[in-house]
Amino acid sequence: MRRIVLLALLLACKPSPPKGALAVGQIAVSEAGLAGKPEIGESAEQLRKELQAALEGTGRFTIRGDGPVSIEMEIDRAQRIFAPVPVIGQGQSPPEREMAEVSLDLEMLSAGPAGELDRLLAEGEARRPTNADDTLDPAARHAAFDAALDAAMREAVVALKDQIDARHKTDDQLLADLSAQDPRVRDYAIRVLADRRSPAAVPQLISRLSDTNPDVARRAAGALIAIGDRRAVSPLIEMTRKRRPEDVGPILYAIASLGGPEAEAYLFTLESGSPDEEIRRAAKGAYADLLRRKQEQAAAVETGRRTP
Repeated sequence: MRRIVLLALLLACKPSPPKGALAVGQIAVSEAGLAGKPEIGESAEQLRKELQAALEGTGRFTIRGDGPVSIEMEIDRAQRIFAPVPVIGQGQSPPEREMAEVSLDLEMLSAGPAGELDRLLAEGEARRPTNADDTLDPAARHAAFDAALDAAMREAVVALKDQIDARHKTDDQLLADLSAQDPRVRDYAIRVLADRRSPAAVPQLISRLSDTNPDVARRAAGALIAIGDRRAVSPLIEMTRKRRPEDVGPILYAIASLGGPEAEAYLFTLESGSPDEEIRRAAKGAYADLLRRKQEQAAAVETGRRTP
């Protein structure tokens, strides 16, 4: 009943969509994502209505039958976990309590100007205490999952809105966002800069390779590869020295994709000189990939010379 009342209030009080709001033609909730998750007590249709209310509540989306945008929600995880109580006395071991944890994804699809499929993915995750130690009432546990689902959905909707807003920012605004306190803001800025392939962003992206958030650092590496600027080779080499052996492989292939004398010399040395077998194996594959690209580029140049 609480959900129905909240939903009605949201729909009644939603703001008029501003000019430029995205027209969403279809909202769906994955039935497969609900299967095997008895903790989620709502139907796909009820969740769809709640998602619609949350989207419209941002003022960034308007629901229209012929809208070119579709959004689907999939619940990845709904489970009970035990987590430490956040606030404890000094010197005490943190007690654990049961939590309801919900994780979900929002996928937005739309057709680009040339007919290509444009995709955005936003994640949401939340935990709420079940108070299982205080009551055996199953309704209390369901209420905890209900609250966690609400919070995860709100987080994903805001993340989707922020990604869309990032696409409308100038390069200077995005570069400023790389220093934002919120790691998600840094992440979204990197995604857009990677899409734009702006060489001017390379120095700031290089600085993000040492970001305290590992996901942001990985995203920065991917952006540098997309831009294809060899200024990133040396910082990426330095990055390999700060990673566990099992995490080095993708960075080595990134170095190989950029190419150049420094990348070639480093991979050649690493494939035979690294004390770690896993790193040597990855370096060998990356070095072979670099040589293949180099040969293909040389062949293309030679073919161009022969063409009258």
